[in-house]
Amino acid sequence: MTALEEKLNRYKARSSNTEQEKQGRAERMVRAAVNGWSGFADVTLSFLPKGSYKNNTNVRADSDVDIAVIHGGFHYFNDSALREGDKIVRRPITCKRYAGAEFRAELEKAMCAAYGADCDTSGSTAIEIAENGGRVKADVVPSFQHRNYYYDTQGNVRYFEGTTTLRTNGEWVINYPEQQYANGVAKNDSTRTGKRYKQIVRILKRVENDLVAAGKIEALPSYFMECLVYCVPDSLFNHQSDTPLTDDFTAIVRHIWNKTKPDGDGKNWYEPNGIKPLFGERQKWSMDDAHRLMLKTWHHLGLGD
Repeated sequence: MTALEEKLNRYKARSSNTEQEKQGRAERMVRAAVNGWSGFADVTLSFLPKGSYKNNTNVRADSDVDIAVIHGGFHYFNDSALREGDKIVRRPITCKRYAGAEFRAELEKAMCAAYGADCDTSGSTAIEIAENGGRVKADVVPSFQHRNYYYDTQGNVRYFEGTTTLRTNGEWVINYPEQQYANGVAKNDSTRTGKRYKQIVRILKRVENDLVAAGKIEALPSYFMECLVYCVPDSLFNHQSDTPLTDDFTAIVRHIWNKTKPDGDGKNWYEPNGIKPLFGERQKWSMDDAHRLMLKTWHHLGLGD
């Protein structure tokens, strides 16, 4: 086994058993804090683990928990794509309060009551619960159900079911975590990528961490690594050779680099949820970010030398 193949084998590893136990404990404690808060006694709530934690792409020593707390009493929607006669009838909210920013404010009270000084409410999106010896850091995201309406190929009204969060700057952010999870499981299947998809995601996350630590790039969102690897054709995974991870990773880095050149096909890529354009408006990254990351990764690991 080459030195590079040995490194990639280490980098593909998921969170350790100890880290997974701390992740599970953090999730349970968030649920208990919310369920025990008197202000939510008459509010329908659900919990949705998401991000790297849910999708099993956490890397070792970087194993935070993301969990959406979803107000289920009503939902927001976008029907701007529909003709006037098909618009959705807006009905008044009849359940107990907590629309918009009110929900975040009440959730902050619940988290701070449970965690005290370990509760950080300064973030624009998530309420952060600090790690300690028994749990990892948890990002608690106040969310609502969201429906994005569209016409299918037969002209019927359909909608994508997702979640939406109101940031403290007044911006609404819409995500589709359940579709992301289902599509990621499907791509990781042995018949498609030989179970290598999530391994390669973890490897790229570890390499990005190394590049940041070395001062070679600015940090990029962890989810961006997952998005880039998801957009790679299945045929470039699961090499059968003496250095399978090296061969997989080399082919994948080369593909992403080529497709993210100016006017490359990467401009048509979608996030793993299959709904949101990867390089659409308001994203925290660009095609150039992806292109430069692949170049730095290539040279950092000596791929193709």
